[in-house]
Formats: sequence, structure tokens, C-alpha cells
Amino acid sequence: MRCPECKHTQKYREGTRCKKCGYRFVFRKSADGITDSALRQMIQRLSDSGQQAFTATQLALEICRSWRKKKGAFIGCGVVVVVVALLIGLGHHTLLGAAVFLVLSIPIIVGWWRRRRIPFHKARKLVDRYHQAHRITELADGQAFRQQTAPANLEDPQYAPERILVVERDDLVDMLIRNRFHLSHKTAVVSRSGYPAWVFAACRDFLRNHPDTPVQVLHDASATGFVLTAQLAADPNWQFARQRLTDLGISRAALDGGSSLPWLPPEASRRDGALSADPAKMLRAGRRVPVDYIGPKPLLNLLGAAVVGGALLLTPELVNAVETGVEIDYG
Repeated sequence: MRCPECKHTQKYREGTRCKKCGYRFVFRKSADGITDSALRQMIQRLSDSGQQAFTATQLALEICRSWRKKKGAFIGCGVVVVVVALLIGLGHHTLLGAAVFLVLSIPIIVGWWRRRRIPFHKARKLVDRYHQAHRITELADGQAFRQQTAPANLEDPQYAPERILVVERDDLVDMLIRNRFHLSHKTAVVSRSGYPAWVFAACRDFLRNHPDTPVQVLHDASATGFVLTAQLAADPNWQFARQRLTDLGISRAALDGGSSLPWLPPEASRRDGALSADPAKMLRAGRRVPVDYIGPKPLLNLLGAAVVGGALLLTPELVNAVETGVEIDYG
């Protein structure tokens, strides 16, 4: 085990605390498939060395992508072995060669199939375990503005929003506000539940005085996400915004590009997610593509263009970035 704090290396049997600095190790690679140092590196990448906040979904998917890369390397080596076995079998024209080829092909096929799976539930539990042992300060958890009660003055010319953005989850609010999206794009950000309460109240008053302000709704690609705008329009708590609601979330049309997307299970499910290019099948199964399936930086850039252009697009470059684990800059 390599200590993420002091870089000291020690064996698991030497204890779960670093002999040099006392850091408490959380993971055992043989059981968890990840080390403390590896997770710390992912946190550094996602946060741009502590400069940006990210959601638990973004970190859990980063873990899943690292697992996929390792499986991909295993499959690549396996293919070489199978090809060699096939050449040997063809060269000798023996049943033994054919049998060897068949036996070696089975784990390659199984490995390829498993690469389509996204063990999101397992990765999400690892994030929670680490956060409980070592607080991840960059993690947006929907609690950052829970206790704040100071009124927001949206009438101040310096902070007056040009639009209101409604997102599905509280942690997305934290991620956007902590990354100053509300200031850089002059956008008041609240969740579907009205979090933060003081911002929600200020938005209600602001829209009463400025009724032409657009209210954009950001949601996942999911059966519930697609009806979120209609639900808000029928919700008495959102009656003040009923006439100004516009859908900014991932649309059904945006899913028809034929590319594999990370479809996660429902929030409370322990099922694996799946990479799939069949949105109809995934939606019938209750799965979802979260808007935060990419890292903070590309998401903020993409969303910045979306609030101005009026549509959140799944571009080919974005899909390829998910497949390769590369983050792209839309700035």
C-alpha cells in the first residue's frame, strides 16, 4: 500500500495505518479493486488540484472508468493469446489446437461482455467509505448551503440573474455554485426541491418583478427527467414560474446518436449500470444517463453553452471523451 499523504509504501500485513505519518488506509486493492492513492489521484484530476467541486456521481463514474481500462488491457492481452493459439491450431490441424482456441476464447468473450457493465453501486459505496474516513472537501453533497438563511438580493445589478436554472438534485446545486457557475453565467441556481431555500424565495420575488426571466430545467436522460418540466408546472410551489419553464435537460432526440452512453440504475437500486446505444431499452428498464456523467470542467463549459443556446447536446466528442476517459474543453 502506498500512502497518499507521505508516499510511504508498506505491506497490508504491517497494519492499516501508515508507519511513517499515521494515515489510515481505507481500501485493500485485492478486495476493493482500488487503492487510497489511486482514489486520491482521481480526486486531484476531477477537482483540478482542489480548484473545482464535483459530485459523488462524477467520482464514482471515474472509478468505474478506471476498472474498465484495466479490463480492456486484460482483454487486449487475451486476444493476443487467442490469436497465437489459433495459429498453432491451424498449423498442426489438430483437434487439440481447436480445443485450446475455444477454451481461451471463452474468458475473452466474458471479459468483453463485462466491460459493458458499470458497477456504479459498488463504486458509489467506495466513495462514501472514503468520505467518512477522510473528508473529501471538493465533494458537493447538497449540504453546503443547508444552514444558510441570509436573504439573497437578486436585484443587485452586480448579481441580478439573466435566467434561473432548476436542476434535479441538491448536490448539482452545490457543484454549480461552488464552481461559480451562477456568477460566470449570471444564472440563479436552485434544485427541484427548492434548495437553497433562501435562493428559492429570492427567485420567486425576482420573477414576480421580472416576469420575462427564463426558467430553464436541467434533468437527466430518464423517464422521470423527461416529465420534470411538466411536474414543476403542476406543482403549487412552482406556480410563480409556470409560464416561463423551458426544458434544457438531455432530450430523447439527443440520445439517438447511436453511441454507447453510461446508463445508471435507479437511485436506490443495487444493480449494475450498462454502456448501451439502445436508449429505448434502457429507459424501459428505468435507467438514466445523469447530466453529471462527465467531469466538472467539461460539464460547466457544456452547460454554459446550453443556457445561452437553449439545448444541452450530447456531441460525438463528448461521447468519445466518456469512452476514453479524456476530458475536453469547450471553452
